[in-house]
Amino acid sequence: MTAPKKEHQKQIAVVRNQLADAIERARYFDETTVMTSRGKRVAVIVGMDFYERALTALGEERELVADSD
Repeated sequence: MTAPKKEHQKQIAVVRNQLADAIERARYFDETTVMTSRGKRVAVIVGMDFYERALTALGEERELVADSD
């Protein structure tokens, strides 16, 4: 049995100000950051390995979309 994954829960505004920290936790420590808005969980930052495993497990494909910046 594996240890539970660490999950941080923060308001979107806090994550915006600490984005580098959330990315570091996902990338190097395999920890997720759940973003909340008005107390509701609305989005999550996960590491790329986890994301790719989830897509594979769900049988999902992805389509890269060019940004229009």
